[in-house]
Amino acid sequence: MKTTLAALTALMIAVSPAAAQAPLTFMEMQNNTEVLGTDFFGTPVNGKDGQQVGKIANLVFDQNGRIELVVVGVGGFLGVAAKEVAVPFDAVKPEVVAGKHVFVIDATKDQLKAAPAYKTLNDQALAERMKDWREKAQASWADVKVRASKAYEEAKEKAEDVKDRASKAYEEATKPKQ
Repeated sequence: MKTTLAALTALMIAVSPAAAQAPLTFMEMQNNTEVLGTDFFGTPVNGKDGQQVGKIANLVFDQNGRIELVVVGVGGFLGVAAKEVAVPFDAVKPEVVAGKHVFVIDATKDQLKAAPAYKTLNDQALAERMKDWREKAQASWADVKVRASKAYEEAKEKAEDVKDRASKAYEEATKPKQ
């Protein structure tokens, strides 16, 4: 796995902007020194105690195409509602445990749970959109409440008017005839 990660790093350097000037070529298949990004996703991350503390949720690349951060999903249930925290790529070390590839980090699950959640630009943009949406929804709800209150008062007045007219009509109908 270490050779695989070294190969991935070499591959990232090879596809730097300087290499982008070469003519486009197409590859037919992956070779033994290449790693797919999807090979990382979902890979268990074990803490220093050997217990699983999370799974690789994403990779963050720098402007030169090198992996800068590893985003680890911690907590949640079956990956749902997991908090994502980011650590430097060199903070996770590849190992094989019980015949399976894992990454090991020098941290406990509690330390990762206490770490700040990693926010992507998309998350931040979503937070802004949600804030705007909430403000618009609150304004809309306030408008609905005002209109509903006005409609209620108008209906109440009409009901009182109908009640008064019905009372008068009843009085007239039950009044003894002379």
